[in-house]
Amino acid sequence: MKKLSLSGKKNGKPAALAALPIAGFVTIYIVPLGMSLWYSFLNNSFDRNWAGVNNYLYIWGNRYFRMGFRNVVTLGGGMIALCMLLSVLLAWLLCEHEKIAKAGICILVLPILIPSVSAIPIWRDVFETGAFSGDALSRAAIISLFLWKYSGVASLILYAALKKIPREVIDAAELDGANAAVKYLRVRLPMVAPSMGLTVIFLLMYFFRIYKECYLLFGAYPPDAVYLLQHYMNNQYMKMNFQIVSAAAVSLTVLSLLTYGAVFCLMRRRRREV
Repeated sequence: MKKLSLSGKKNGKPAALAALPIAGFVTIYIVPLGMSLWYSFLNNSFDRNWAGVNNYLYIWGNRYFRMGFRNVVTLGGGMIALCMLLSVLLAWLLCEHEKIAKAGICILVLPILIPSVSAIPIWRDVFETGAFSGDALSRAAIISLFLWKYSGVASLILYAALKKIPREVIDAAELDGANAAVKYLRVRLPMVAPSMGLTVIFLLMYFFRIYKECYLLFGAYPPDAVYLLQHYMNNQYMKMNFQIVSAAAVSLTVLSLLTYGAVFCLMRRRRREV
């Protein structure tokens, strides 16, 4: 009996320790998400009458919500694609120049350590950003800021994966007559496809947080070209339309989950092929 009680105590401690982060996750994420979902079906947050899907019909019929949704999709796709191309190039340079790789790693990781508030004044002066900036100029400002801040870390993820490729594979490609470009594009990159998927997820995570930089550059009412869903949500929050904010937040959550799920499925399929 004593042995059983001692084993029960030993098994109970890990369970108790595991319950703490689970409880924290439920409290911080699941409960607020559930409350937002509930509020999105109410008439307003004061009388709390059931409104069904009226709030969702309202936001999807709203011009500014659709514009923000369109910009999230188009800007996100373009920024992540450009960041991946730049990261692939930087990772190749690190692999080809091992002598300066350590210095390069320090330089590439530096932007993500610099607070956005410190970097924004430079971009504001260079691009002269404001609520009345042109579409091309505003896009150039936010895209260049995203590339500067996150492409370095993304390239380091790829570089770490490329370094794990056995040297025998590279030597075999050289014996077959492959040049440097063919070795990198046709041999090395396909072998690190899972890490490329991880890099895309990393960039997606930070893109959905780009509103902070966009707000600092352009304010609450930016040019139409960089008007995001988060701008619409913030403006509705200031008007105390909490049910509209909740419906928009649920829509944005569904969009992000579908995007992450699509990338994850592609990663799994690629891993099976490899």
